[in-house]
Amino acid sequence: MMNKKQMHFLGISQIFDLILTPSSFMAMVKRQHILPPVTDTDAIRSAYVRQSAFITCLKANPHHQWKQLFTDLSPLNLPAQSSIFTLPDLFELKSFCYHYQKLKQAIAKDNLPYPPMPDLQELFNLLDPEKSQLPSFRLSPLFSQELTALDALRQAINLKLKHVRHELLCEARQSLDLPNLKESFCLARSEGDLIQILEQSPYFVLSAESIANLSFHLADSAQSNALKHELSLLNLKIEEEEDWLLQELGSKINTFRTLLNSALDVAIQICRDFLLSQFALDNRCCIPDLESTPDCQIKMKGLRNLPLELSLTQQHRSYQPLDLCFSSNANLITGPNMGGKSTLLKALAQCAELSRRAIPLPASSASLPYFDFVYYNNEAETATLSSFGAEVVALHKALQKPGKGLFLLDEFSRGTNPYEGEALATAVIAFLAESKHSLVAATHYTKPASLKAISHFRIKGIDRLVTRNLSNNLDERLNILAKAMDYSLIKVTEHSDAPLDALRVAEILGLPSSILKLAREHLDE
Repeated sequence: MMNKKQMHFLGISQIFDLILTPSSFMAMVKRQHILPPVTDTDAIRSAYVRQSAFITCLKANPHHQWKQLFTDLSPLNLPAQSSIFTLPDLFELKSFCYHYQKLKQAIAKDNLPYPPMPDLQELFNLLDPEKSQLPSFRLSPLFSQELTALDALRQAINLKLKHVRHELLCEARQSLDLPNLKESFCLARSEGDLIQILEQSPYFVLSAESIANLSFHLADSAQSNALKHELSLLNLKIEEEEDWLLQELGSKINTFRTLLNSALDVAIQICRDFLLSQFALDNRCCIPDLESTPDCQIKMKGLRNLPLELSLTQQHRSYQPLDLCFSSNANLITGPNMGGKSTLLKALAQCAELSRRAIPLPASSASLPYFDFVYYNNEAETATLSSFGAEVVALHKALQKPGKGLFLLDEFSRGTNPYEGEALATAVIAFLAESKHSLVAATHYTKPASLKAISHFRIKGIDRLVTRNLSNNLDERLNILAKAMDYSLIKVTEHSDAPLDALRVAEILGLPSSILKLAREHLDE
């Protein structure tokens, strides 16, 4: 599995960032169920079938509230089976059941290709004795007759206490001749006479004071104290009854655990499909064909290196999608520097890694086999090895991996002397061509192109007509080079001449004409 540095170097991490997750449930799904590779190829194919149907659904009804459905869902964390459900646990559970049932209805309405979803209506009804049909939860008195009776008694005592205190307040108003008194109020210290009256009165007590103010509230009579004591004892009974109810409710909920886990798995799967379908629509991605793909064939139309395309778009520069068809096990790409070879290899790495996770690919159409791993010979960090040494060690480790790999070699062995480097690159390419792995190699060396088992392609290159009358501005020259370069692949036949675009690239980028003249003279020797 690629490490984070490799994923970032190849642009795969940037593609993952484009899978938007505006809620905690969606973020959990992305983190736990999108980023890790899927090793079951049948599961990948099934996921792509569902995503294809979802994409069709979203295109037909772009204003459907799918995003809101998954925003309302929250990650479900059930306590251990032996633990008591707390009120927050029950609130979360009821909310999940409510929004899950909404999701179930939406799936049925749009006839999406999912097996019958578990039904949580019975569990929701258990948590909703008041039949409120709302996602919120409270421990309602309707959960038991005993709690109903205790709650009714509490309401009666509270009402009586309210009446007793109101009578006491009326008595205080009349006795003190202060008809506007309330149960609680605040006075400024400047109101000394009124403060003195209240402090000497049996009707009010000082509840708080500050430098500027004094607060008073109505005192309790013997009758109100008795009622409060009665309420305190009653509340203890209610708490005991509620604790018992929580245990009973937890036991009943535990019988739904298997159903709940199945429902959560289905909700995660549907959310995963939605996120990736929305990603496909937002970024013009396709569902690849894995059903009829031969083991060695990689065929794509409109392939894009998505992070690079987005970067160029921000710079108001155009990006050229590529069509390619690699029908053999080993493929070689040649062409000029800045001709897009590395960009193409990175796009292939992106697609292979995305398909290993059943993620739509940035292309208009694509077919490719499943690869157990992807190897790209970018430099590895090491304190003891040169870039060449690190490259050799990384290749050795990749060759030890089990399964079928996609080996993407970008100028392999360029870090050593050209004579030995060419021999080593040719040997590695020849070895991989005879292996079980798939290979796409980009190189400037000439010997690999002579290998019999290699399909040779080249970047089409530069239009010769745009290398005159160039501006001195480097940005303008870069734009001219980008427009002049045709990044498409051409199949090379045995007698094809190799393109000589390096001098034209150097000319467009401003190398002095005297140097270019000398270089051409050396080529003619």
